[in-house]
Amino acid sequence: MPSLSDLLEGALDLLFAPTCVACRQPIPTRSAERAVCAACWSRSRSLPSPRCDRCWTPLRISVLDLPPSCTTCEDLRPAIRSVRSTYLLAEPVRSVVHALKYGGWFSLARPMAKRMASVEWPDEVREEVGLVTAVPTSRMKERQRGYNQAALLAAETAALLRRDADCNLLERIRSAGSQTTLHPGERRANVAGAFRLAPGRGHRVAGVHVLLVDDVWTTGATALSCADTLLAAGARAVSVLTFARALPDLERHEQRLEAAATFRRRKN
Repeated sequence: MPSLSDLLEGALDLLFAPTCVACRQPIPTRSAERAVCAACWSRSRSLPSPRCDRCWTPLRISVLDLPPSCTTCEDLRPAIRSVRSTYLLAEPVRSVVHALKYGGWFSLARPMAKRMASVEWPDEVREEVGLVTAVPTSRMKERQRGYNQAALLAAETAALLRRDADCNLLERIRSAGSQTTLHPGERRANVAGAFRLAPGRGHRVAGVHVLLVDDVWTTGATALSCADTLLAAGARAVSVLTFARALPDLERHEQRLEAAATFRRRKN
């Protein structure tokens, strides 16, 4: 027979249980996290292996047994020490990112940053990083949303890592517009010169290894442009951390597999 506390907890779940932003299912009131359910966190996928040690780009194994090469690192300056992303940008992670970025769920920054702060780094990065900052958004977007989602993630991550944070270190001096439909080369050209160091902040970065935080790494164009700005201002090194990483080739491959499986099910 259920106890009084079990009955009370069940009643509270019915009346006050929040709904998961990803799967839209109720979250039990006893759960520590109130925006994303445990099941969705468990279904969130890390980047597939094998991965580049430096930037975590998934590597393709050659049928000729040649050492795998990383195409992403070809675009990284030596002073960009490491790039990390906690999850693959696929469901349910995509819905979590969308809720933070467009849905006004700014409270998601803490549980997202909790997982970002647990990412493994090379020893030298973990020991050297002295300052955490964020990729800036345009003033118009920040007014519309009421916050910069990257700044929220950076502040929470810095607190968990016990590092100094300056989320207003960089400024966007011109809007690059939407980059959704642009190819990688077009994205890089679109954000070239779009950022600057905030006035009077030069002393913050001089000789410092800076950790740059954003919500998503797509082609890396925005983050790399910000990194160039930091390095030009005197930063000794820059590492990049994002909550998610988009892998369009993998997504298209999985969509083809799903379409083929659907066709077979219908045929049978």
